[in-house]
Amino acid sequence: MKAVLLLILIPLALLGSASANASGHYLTISVVSMAMAANHTEKSLKVGSSQQAAQLVKSRYSGKILKVQSARVNGNPGYRVKLLSKDGVVFHVSVDAKTGSIRRN
Repeated sequence: MKAVLLLILIPLALLGSASANASGHYLTISVVSMAMAANHTEKSLKVGSSQQAAQLVKSRYSGKILKVQSARVNGNPGYRVKLLSKDGVVFHVSVDAKTGSIRRN
């Protein structure tokens, strides 16, 4: 998703820099800088998507995954995964995206 955003933002930034308006250059640099910072943040996370969080939880716990949503875990970005066990018990697992740690709630 972030890569697609970069593919859209960079050509737009280049088009904006072609204008003679000096203030456009600052905006162009700002947009490119934000896109690069977002890409760097994604690379520094051990779990970068809800799909990765679901795979990680599935490898540790058996059951059917009902829902995966973004959440703060220990002050870090992360995911809360809702599962249904084979014996019918619903439980939640927290995934810390920064550290990759998993904890059943």
